[in-house]
Amino acid sequence: MELQTKKGRWFTNIGLSLMAILWLFPIFVMFKESLRVNGFENYIATLQNPNFPQFVLNSFIVAFFMILISISFLAFAAFGFSKLQFAGKRLLFNLVLAGLMLPVASLIVPLFFTLRTLDGLNSYWGLIGAEIAFFLPFGLMLIKSYFDELPNELMEAAHIDGASTFQIFYKVMMPLAKPALATATIYAFLNSWNEYLMVLTFMTDPAKQTVTMAPTFFTEALGGDPGKLYASLVLISLPTMVFYIFFQRFLQKGMTSGAVK
Repeated sequence: MELQTKKGRWFTNIGLSLMAILWLFPIFVMFKESLRVNGFENYIATLQNPNFPQFVLNSFIVAFFMILISISFLAFAAFGFSKLQFAGKRLLFNLVLAGLMLPVASLIVPLFFTLRTLDGLNSYWGLIGAEIAFFLPFGLMLIKSYFDELPNELMEAAHIDGASTFQIFYKVMMPLAKPALATATIYAFLNSWNEYLMVLTFMTDPAKQTVTMAPTFFTEALGGDPGKLYASLVLISLPTMVFYIFFQRFLQKGMTSGAVK
């Protein structure tokens, strides 16, 4: 039995190592190419370009407000769909989840005309609103599934103690839902930071574009120098890597919380 356990761990370690190599290889190639010809001078040239800090700032602005607004809405919505009873609850929830089946590309044209009518093109709020709309179905499913695992007896006990529904939500459920909210926050940040198609379509002004448009811009601005282009790719990838590495324990906890009570 012990021998079989060791063999199982051995095969598991090999499989995980191969997966790590497959994941790290593109990153290694990207970093190696970024040092071509001029070495770390490629990074200096990229950082000294006045447009790069603006791209980064735009991405942080969009990501911050996208996370703030979407998580606030999702916390209330997930609690309502999970713990409250109201007419049309199941139908409304299914309609929201239907958004998971709609790819961004299928709605990019009607979104473009809608934002143009509302004067939302080349606007932070236009892009933030579009990103929130596409993130809400997934975020709602994620956080609601966590609320579903919380026992209803907690609400009943709080009601007996005289707490209102809002007090139960804010003082009882929200502290317990921190792992799920942290997980949703991570996904929201990654989705916003890596968004490309909506930025390409809605943000034609370079002063309002985010980091995903930086490679296209630097291909022209830096004369198509591969080293500087790859350096820009490394730099725009660093925040997501650091963010994920720093918050991965929250992600793991959020995905497994509620599985065992």
